[in-house]
Amino acid sequence: MINFPLDTVYLESVDSTNSYLKRIIKEDGLTRGLAVMAEMQTSGRGRLGRSWLSTKGDTLCMSVAVKNKYAEGFTLLAALAVYEALTAFCKDKALQIKWPNDIICENKKLCGILCERVNENTLIGIGINVNDKAFADEIAHKATSLYLLSGKKYDVKDIFRALNKSFENVFAKYDFVFTVDAKREYEKLCANIGKNVTAQNQEGEALGVGEDGSLLVKTKDEIISISSGEVAVHNIY
Repeated sequence: MINFPLDTVYLESVDSTNSYLKRIIKEDGLTRGLAVMAEMQTSGRGRLGRSWLSTKGDTLCMSVAVKNKYAEGFTLLAALAVYEALTAFCKDKALQIKWPNDIICENKKLCGILCERVNENTLIGIGINVNDKAFADEIAHKATSLYLLSGKKYDVKDIFRALNKSFENVFAKYDFVFTVDAKREYEKLCANIGKNVTAQNQEGEALGVGEDGSLLVKTKDEIISISSGEVAVHNIY
């Protein structure tokens, strides 16, 4: 299967980059890895069906399709790749991963990631707050942007290219598998671990992640495995 280097597509506007790639996969099939970014996205969706819209030049909306079946832990590999790319733009900042795949900085959300299987391919949707100067009142307490963190404006295409290179590096390194080494690296970066968390109406301490990418939480009675849903972390969001 040929994936890298990724072919790239730049769009001025689209309903969502994920939907765009799904149409390509359905109509023509995927001949190799493909990354697409849009200057503006009108109907984007994040995890749990939440809207993720964008403003031209402020938000990087992109998706990557690879010719590889979605597997357990894949979404955590994607988070490692995005983290790696963003470190260059967040120097001297407390950049972390909030399980399973939010990228946070100074305890606020910088980036969201959504992975899904489409036929024999895996689709990765990424939304990054780049040059946003402010957020709506309901999310201002938990959202940040590269601009707010650094005071600098960025070209979203530069970040798009950095992300594509990082996906190539990380997926080649781990061969699309959430290996023991990938798990170890992820746990070093995970903001949840060692913190009190709330998930599935239960509270406890996040101990680590399982081989399948689930979050292991020690409650007062037992150790439970969280594989989906929202996990709140004390003092983050």
